[in-house]
Amino acid sequence: MTDVALALLRRGDRWFLQRRDPANTVLPGLWEFPGGKVEVDETPEVALARELREELGLSLCAARPWPVLEGPIRLHPFLVEVHGEPRTPLAWGWFRASEMLRLPIPPRNADLVARLAAADLVG
Repeated sequence: MTDVALALLRRGDRWFLQRRDPANTVLPGLWEFPGGKVEVDETPEVALARELREELGLSLCAARPWPVLEGPIRLHPFLVEVHGEPRTPLAWGWFRASEMLRLPIPPRNADLVARLAAADLVG
């Protein structure tokens, strides 16, 4: 089973998404919450901090775990607070829930947006 940690970064009523490289062989060009695989001997929170640092140049301040999404890949979402501004060569932006759902996003990310909406965390 592959475990993936996801960062749910929020500013007001907008959420941070980045676009996967169109040349990537996995989910090319789709928009998603940042994060990545949990490596051997890492907890999901440690992987989250590493991925934020490596992918976006951000320092993790706080992470609140959300319910895990089970499936072929186990997703570990966290509501996060970070220091700094995102720095990545990939396309990225801050989106409202309605905007996120109009983007090409992985189905599991759409499930996560629905959970955020059910918890009244999206505008």
